[in-house]
Amino acid sequence: MKKFLSLAVMCSLAFPAMAIAQPESPKVEEDEEMGAVEATTADAPATPALEEMPESPKVAADDMGAPEEGAHPAKENISWMAMASAFYRISGYIDDGIGSAQGRGSGVLPGQYNSLGYPYTNYNGFGLNFVGGDFQYTGKKFAIRIDLRFGEGAALLTPISASGFGGLKQGFVSWMPHDKVTIDFGFFDTVFGGEVVDEWNNANFTRGALYFNRQPFNHMGIRSAFALNDTVGFTLLVTNGGVLGGTPVDNNATPTLGWQFAFGFDDVGLYIGGQHGAGNDFDNKNWENFFDWVLTASAGKFTLIANGDYQTTPSAGLGDGSLLIAYGHSLQLIFDASDTISIGLRGEHLSGNEQYRLATGEPFLATGTATLRYKPVQYLVLSIEYRGEWTSKENRIYYSRAALDPTTGEVGSPDRRHNHAVIFGFTAYISN
Repeated sequence: MKKFLSLAVMCSLAFPAMAIAQPESPKVEEDEEMGAVEATTADAPATPALEEMPESPKVAADDMGAPEEGAHPAKENISWMAMASAFYRISGYIDDGIGSAQGRGSGVLPGQYNSLGYPYTNYNGFGLNFVGGDFQYTGKKFAIRIDLRFGEGAALLTPISASGFGGLKQGFVSWMPHDKVTIDFGFFDTVFGGEVVDEWNNANFTRGALYFNRQPFNHMGIRSAFALNDTVGFTLLVTNGGVLGGTPVDNNATPTLGWQFAFGFDDVGLYIGGQHGAGNDFDNKNWENFFDWVLTASAGKFTLIANGDYQTTPSAGLGDGSLLIAYGHSLQLIFDASDTISIGLRGEHLSGNEQYRLATGEPFLATGTATLRYKPVQYLVLSIEYRGEWTSKENRIYYSRAALDPTTGEVGSPDRRHNHAVIFGFTAYISN
């Protein structure tokens, strides 16, 4: 089970990350809980409950390697990771892509495209996704986690940003009162979905439309993880913001409630969860609901990750009291051809019910992505990726060169129903 979950989604079931062999995560939490650290003394740190429960599809991906044992006890309790990720994009014209669900807060219709392009850019040529690092200290009954990200994609992925160039990705304190219970306080990554921020832990270099437009990125509040037995785990969240996360100070009058069950059986993992919260401050009637499931399975050199998300919003869009339902599905396949070469495939489809289509004018979106990865040396990953996106014939959401006025430089209206791009990715990371 650990073999297959580590890369696909880095689902926390550490499997050979797309042939990009990365050290297995010391912890196994919902999202990225504090990693367990080995110690040789009687005061060994407690093992987080997330490590005792079935590994979540959101943990291994962003996790750091376990620190090596040494002479200094304090250093043995420290885990760290440093990384940088850059790209070169061909085609995929200005303002292509899908905007993020995160940051819109609750009460805003899903499916608003064209905010940012892929990967985290609205121009062709060279770009910097992320540069940053993670730090974690695990004590006997407590832990602290700090993750920082800077670059073009950082401001999109975190609302706690000192500038448009990035800021805090995670920052929380963990208390481990029991070997099967971990409680986190602060700002942490989401436990939902089948992809993570650090692309070397995913099937593809770019994240999918489902990741951006149907899922939260992070939460501010409390997260508790319980290892019910060897094969079943449960996570409970009480957070600010709406069901898609929002900013840390959005919609605090009524907290959002989240949950997830994790089931692990050999090389198969199943994760089912959801979030429920009021649409706006002081609105205790029109609650929104978000549901998420992830299925992972591995067999030899192949890993399969399936993900589905569903959001219901009452009295939205048309204002007729009916229920708006937005949904999306993703299927990923990873083939580890060798220790240094892997192939990742992803297909997606996003749409909604009749009210969703009428309110947003977006009948459906489909994407197809193929990524070839090569790891010439440890911790260096080179990627070449093709990405295609298609929408219904009634819906133009992409821009071509013709939409840009060569004289004034102004961008007109979207004039295409499809988009195609080739991306070269360059990623390096190192951890203890």
